Amino acid sequence: MKIQLLFLLVSVWGCGTKKTNIDRATQLKVGVEQNQFLVGDVNNDQEKDTAFITLKRNLETGELVFEPDNDAIAIEFSNGIPKISVDESLGVFVTKTDDVNGDGANEIILFSRTNQGYWNDISIWTFMGGKWNQIGHTKAFVSENKDFENRIINENGRYYLIGEDPWELDNLGRFKKTRVKIAK
Repeated sequence: MKIQLLFLLVSVWGCGTKKTNIDRATQLKVGVEQNQFLVGDVNNDQEKDTAFITLKRNLETGELVFEPDNDAIAIEFSNGIPKISVDESLGVFVTKTDDVNGDGANEIILFSRTNQGYWNDISIWTFMGGKWNQIGHTKAFVSENKDFENRIINENGRYYLIGEDPWELDNLGRFKKTRVKIAK
């Protein structure tokens, strides 16, 4: 009887140890990546605003780690400006642009990296009436830092967001440029 009890205790204790080792092996090693972007004066209060993005990445795979039931990236702002959430993104780059809608405050452009290689969703946002409004959207092939530049053009007082068509090539074999009129 004592031998059976001893055998039972060793078996139970041994199983508990193996479970702990399995738990340790499956725990993710997560690193926190914090980025901040100077975005001008988006709320027209004469103070410079900043956007903040905090990402959690699996250190072994580089993949983003999200909270349960939330696979969005939150872009938070200084000076009490509400956040913007971007769904299904592998990373976000934020930059300011000129005032394209005539409200006296500059707008921002979001480059949201998709899971389709170097393709990004590009959207332009304005802050009006205490909330963010998307006023333009396109896709673009972004492989170098210079690809973030010159995405807005002004033609005769009308602003356009420049992107690329992933399904059509020009006669030089490059992705064909697209133009999306920016809403006012």
